[in-house]
Amino acid sequence: MKITTWKTIRNLAFLLLLVIPPSLSARTLCVFSLVGAQGELWEQMEDYRVAALQWGEPLSLRVFTDERIAAEDLKAGLCDGLMMTGMRARQFVPFTGSIDAIGGLHNYRSLQVLIELLADPRLAAAMRHGAYETAGILPLGAAYLHINDRAINSVEKMAGHTMAVFDNDRAQILMAEHIGVRPVLSDVSNFSSKFNNGVVDVIAAPAVAYRPLELYRGVGLQGVVLKLTTVQLTLQLVLRHERFSPEFMARSRHYFADQFERTMKVIRAAEDDLLFFYPPPDKDRERYAQMMNESRRFLIEAGVYDRDMMRWLKKVRCKVSPARAECVDGGEW
Repeated sequence: MKITTWKTIRNLAFLLLLVIPPSLSARTLCVFSLVGAQGELWEQMEDYRVAALQWGEPLSLRVFTDERIAAEDLKAGLCDGLMMTGMRARQFVPFTGSIDAIGGLHNYRSLQVLIELLADPRLAAAMRHGAYETAGILPLGAAYLHINDRAINSVEKMAGHTMAVFDNDRAQILMAEHIGVRPVLSDVSNFSSKFNNGVVDVIAAPAVAYRPLELYRGVGLQGVVLKLTTVQLTLQLVLRHERFSPEFMARSRHYFADQFERTMKVIRAAEDDLLFFYPPPDKDRERYAQMMNESRRFLIEAGVYDRDMMRWLKKVRCKVSPARAECVDGGEW
């Protein structure tokens, strides 16, 4: 009988798990999800679990709504792997964790090219750092500046205002200080409430967070979501490489690369749902671009971003948009 739905495949996978010999006990994959064991990401990880079983690797999933705790469990060996944000992944695999660099990639086509490139077996060694290896990358969506007052309409006018920055991301803290914004240390669980309650004036967030975290409350009627990509955010699956075969890692990276368009449907729908989503004035576009490039170079020199990844990001930018000035003028990144 032909299997026609993922639900049927999942049910079959569950039955197979019941008869797996003890010697093939399931590895535990931890998943960071603010909304818990539901939503698109959780469904994607369930589908991945089914695919892994077909490759001969039984997996069990464990959800976390606190990314900090999930990361600590990965370090302690309680998780065999963790699906987390690229910013958090930087501490485990600096190479792929630096994809989420300020101004690193300017559009989704560039991100897709990079993810497909990183699934090439010839780059397998670069995906490993110490005990950890990146086994899959998904887009999370571009981070856009959410501002509670449209009068803050230029880089210069942001100086002196407050911005929520993640306390685990040195890049955000240094960038805020570099452009004169007052950083307010936050984390994934409270940055939105600080914005919505007026504690901070500015946050950077992807469109997929807009409705679930009620960011429209912080934007209000006087604010704006700046239609300008500051960072291409990602989700990254990082595994303890000694617990999985090289063949599994390669299959896993290809699997997630093939999920790009599926994930982008959710991101595009969320972006279509944004209110007060406007591009900056033409006269300010160049200044914003300059600010992001300066911040990225500053963070490279400060040792925050992996230099090899910065070179790959430039190669991809120039492959997708060869007319960019940087592609003519040269320069390392």
